[in-house]
Amino acid sequence: MSKPSLIHVADPMCSWCYAFGPELDRIIAETGLDVRIIMGGLFTGDSVVPLDDQMRSYLDETWARVSEISGRPVSFDLIDWPEWTYDTEMSGRAVIAFRDQLPERALEYFDVLQVAFYAENRDLVKPEVVTELAADFDIDIEAFQLALADPAPFAADMALARKLGALGFPFLVLDTGGEFVPVSAGYNRANRVLATLSVMAR
Repeated sequence: MSKPSLIHVADPMCSWCYAFGPELDRIIAETGLDVRIIMGGLFTGDSVVPLDDQMRSYLDETWARVSEISGRPVSFDLIDWPEWTYDTEMSGRAVIAFRDQLPERALEYFDVLQVAFYAENRDLVKPEVVTELAADFDIDIEAFQLALADPAPFAADMALARKLGALGFPFLVLDTGGEFVPVSAGYNRANRVLATLSVMAR
């Protein structure tokens, strides 16, 4: 039987995934488990959300909570962007394109995208932005851009996320090598997740 590992279903532009980052780092450090990141697709296709007044109010409240709970920096300038649409597919495609080349650093790139979006107000809807952020790593940028233009891998990730039962993000699954067992749904503290994993290991 293969060694157990974790599957992290997430989205780079999901605020609670951003909050969960430090907790996930601790989980990885304390368990030594390998983690594979899968894109769930927060706002894509028909679920893409325009940044209207109602959405701005929701984001303002949610991001304030995310920053308070996680201690991670959040800039609210993005909420005032005119005529911007909350579409997370491009950033998700970017993680997959990066993961296909450098899987061992995919979580690191995922975090770079999150910091760029939430703390620096970089527009991850733009392919040139996610490409520029990927260029800081040792990858083939031309191959990355070609992969970025292909919608199929992103659709495959979303299909896998649904199969795993991920209806919200972040969503953590234990891959035992024989079955997939849900561990955590939504934002949770590392202590709680580690306790759940400890029970599973008995």
